[in-house]
Amino acid sequence: MVYLKLAGLKISDALLRAILYSCPNIKFFILDRSYGFSNIPIIEIAKYCLKLQHLSLNACGSLTDRCITEIARSCQKLRHLELRDCSINNKTVKEIVHNCTNLEYLGLKGCKGINEEVMKKLNPKIKIEHSDYSDDK
Repeated sequence: MVYLKLAGLKISDALLRAILYSCPNIKFFILDRSYGFSNIPIIEIAKYCLKLQHLSLNACGSLTDRCITEIARSCQKLRHLELRDCSINNKTVKEIVHNCTNLEYLGLKGCKGINEEVMKKLNPKIKIEHSDYSDDK
């Protein structure tokens, strides 16, 4: 399996782990608006899905900055990462851009913990979708 979309579903940690373990060739993984899982199986994505190029975690409210940072450090083949409406901060965005050197697209629309100054300093080669800046500096 190369493409897997599990959008808007309640998924347990055990089920998510089993899916990831069983599908090592996943290149496109979409988990938008899904819930019921912790950060642990998401962090393990890199362990099981070494070919992952496209990851979409839009509106997955349980994700932490630590989780996204671990993904960025481990999934260096990522070309497309969507984190719309996720609670991430400036430091996490810097980690993503620093570690995911093949990144071509970063979706951050609705991420309110990121300020304009950080966005201006990011790699101009990456298409970044973001319009909601926080007031934090």
